[in-house]
Amino acid sequence: MLSFRSYNLLRHEKDSFVEIIKRIKEGDVLLRNKFIDDFKPFILKCVSQLVGQKSNLAQSDEYSIALIAFNEAIETYDLNKKAMFVSFSKQVIKRRLIDYFRSTNKNNVTVPFSYFNDSNTGVNEYNTGSFEEKYLCDKNSDYSIDFEVREELKNLESKICEYKFNIEDLIECSPKHRDTIVLCLNAAKTVIDNESLYKKFIQKKVLPYDELTKHVNLCRRTLEKNRKFIIAMIFILKSDLEVLKKYIYDTLGGEVL
Repeated sequence: MLSFRSYNLLRHEKDSFVEIIKRIKEGDVLLRNKFIDDFKPFILKCVSQLVGQKSNLAQSDEYSIALIAFNEAIETYDLNKKAMFVSFSKQVIKRRLIDYFRSTNKNNVTVPFSYFNDSNTGVNEYNTGSFEEKYLCDKNSDYSIDFEVREELKNLESKICEYKFNIEDLIECSPKHRDTIVLCLNAAKTVIDNESLYKKFIQKKVLPYDELTKHVNLCRRTLEKNRKFIIAMIFILKSDLEVLKKYIYDTLGGEVL
């Protein structure tokens, strides 16, 4: 039920975002161009969320400014901070576009509060096979979310590797039944909410099975069987991995206490 479908994007991406950006900063021009090309759908969508879907958006001044802003984000991104690059680049693009609108007073654009709400796309249908149609009118795709999920999965994998498994292991062993998923998520939340349990979990790199069975309606055998899933959920729920966190809550509604 909880599917990590975007891992297919991640599996072929051997370098993490941080490693890629580090190489770009060190002067790898070909990698920079490839990285920007890969992100063009994301950049275009950032622009469209601010100005709307209009014809020839990919040839607009706004799109050119967004491309420059994305390149600026690469240059100014702090590799030592925990902020995720996708979120950081969105902010830079937004600031540069707002500066542009203020300086030109172009179209009297008012920045909407929903700018970063990817679900509020207001997609229109185009009859041409344009760049905009390909990336803005595909209602089954959300490229900015795909990029964010890819980055969040990299972040998650870096944490769970310390517990001797990876995303592929997580996909294979995740529980299939809704009731089990909910119970495991509540077990993860119990560890997060209990300072003593969470401290043991972080220090010893294992789930505190004996103590946990006293707090949740799961036996030790079930906890051990779903160990990898519970550990991953602890890291997702106690993090800024907002896309993955939102997916969990949207999927299960109010069942996670």
